[in-house]
Amino acid sequence: MTTTPMQGMHSMWYDHYKGAVYPLDLEGPPYCKHIRTTAPSLLEACCAYIVKDASLTRTAIDNVPPILCIHMMEAALRGNHERSIQALMSQWRLRSLVLAKLVPNVFSSLLPLYEPLYQSDLVRHGLRYTTSLAHTFLECLRQESPTKLRHLDLTGFPTAEVILYYLTSHCMLVHNENRRNNMVSLYNQAVSLAAECAGEGVNHHAPLEIDMRNCLPSDIFIEIKLDAFVTSEPCHSELCKALTVSSFPGVRFRLILDKLSVTCLGGDRVNLLLKQITPEQLRGLQLKYNSLRNTDFVRLAPILQSLVNLTALDLSCNHISLYDNEQMAMIMRQALSTLTHLERLDLSNNRLKNNLTNVLRGVNNPLKHLRLVACGLTLLDIISLSLFQYLGKLEELDLSENNLSASYLPFVPLLNKISSNIRILELQDCSITDEIMNLLSFHLTNLSKVLYLNLSGNVWKSETCYTLAKHLSLVHSLTVFRISYSQDCYFHMEEDYSIVSEAKTLFQLSLSSALGINASPTDSEQKLVKKCTLVFEELEER
Repeated sequence: MTTTPMQGMHSMWYDHYKGAVYPLDLEGPPYCKHIRTTAPSLLEACCAYIVKDASLTRTAIDNVPPILCIHMMEAALRGNHERSIQALMSQWRLRSLVLAKLVPNVFSSLLPLYEPLYQSDLVRHGLRYTTSLAHTFLECLRQESPTKLRHLDLTGFPTAEVILYYLTSHCMLVHNENRRNNMVSLYNQAVSLAAECAGEGVNHHAPLEIDMRNCLPSDIFIEIKLDAFVTSEPCHSELCKALTVSSFPGVRFRLILDKLSVTCLGGDRVNLLLKQITPEQLRGLQLKYNSLRNTDFVRLAPILQSLVNLTALDLSCNHISLYDNEQMAMIMRQALSTLTHLERLDLSNNRLKNNLTNVLRGVNNPLKHLRLVACGLTLLDIISLSLFQYLGKLEELDLSENNLSASYLPFVPLLNKISSNIRILELQDCSITDEIMNLLSFHLTNLSKVLYLNLSGNVWKSETCYTLAKHLSLVHSLTVFRISYSQDCYFHMEEDYSIVSEAKTLFQLSLSSALGINASPTDSEQKLVKKCTLVFEELEER
């Protein structure tokens, strides 16, 4: 059964827009829930008022300096005033427009880590920006408006797959129209020469007279730089062709990829697409959920080695296995060794058992972000991680869904080494027992910069949780603490669920008190942790 080109492009994979490829600005305020505490400047207020009316915006463009048009575009984007955006872009006086300089980063604060609905709101805001600008830009060119814009930079914000398909189709259309026009011109020249050679003889060929109108003016050369997310076969096919065309010299419509995410398409299509990109331009690569096996990674390794400017790599949720496979571990080590700018790495849900040491030896640049969720890590792997030369530089570490119960001894020096820089630490569902947690809780107090601590999914008694909270009350930087209800809360579930509800409420109050959230305002030390947010999770394994 055949599929239409747009079929399958309407689903949005919100979890693809976070993690390794899209780092969070932890210092920034929440994008969607930020309450402004200062009054807008006179410039901001005037621009926000003008862009509410498209006709007023068009009048202002002709009567204000070019710098004010930039501020009006900022206001139009933030207020989602489509007609004003179109008016401003149709008379844009600069050669380039960079979206990241006009609107704040949508991926900010800690909220996306524990609020899925908030994450989806962020993605929708980002998609709205890129959709509006990409479509409006091409429409302005097609209508031959006097815009001087030739370079549109949408990087840092997600681009919907429908818009990616729209852009790649236009890229191919411009290329095919250019080929058609060249072929018609050559044919007509040949006919003209044949007529001259034949003299007064009969010439059976006449010049072609066809409609030579183009989707873009013939003297325009444009570039669009963006982050591409591909999940469907039709879009994959069009992107491959568009990237091939974009590499041709003198091309009139060039697509440049800053980040690329390929999902649910398999190793063959991933390999084909990566061969079409310009290696030096790509800075972020996400290949999750492609069922990549060892044989697929062996084919991809040479391409990965060529991505010399890559800063983020996500290979999570595939079938790569290094267990009892030294040769495969060396191939991955060699592939990572050439990525000298790599800062963010996600190898989650691949089997790295007993071979993490070889992977880490291939890292030649200090990592800020490392995710090793459900990698089957063993005692040997935790020892290797504790000896990792760049461990102290990590700001984000996620070891969730690995059994750490047998690895607590090397885990203590690991905690001490990351204590000075770590800001996000996730140890969810790591089978940490009460005894081990009581040993580790004191060392958690050394995490002087930690903002987000996720220990949910571990089965503990209430006393263990309260002891842990008392230690964490000394960590003044802690902003979000995520934990599961203690197993004591579920003892009477089969008898009366209302008792369970009361036990959960009591647990919340007791843990808040132990953490210092309900401390007296006169206690200067505990006032520092009053802003800490507690996120409670249901205990799945009881």
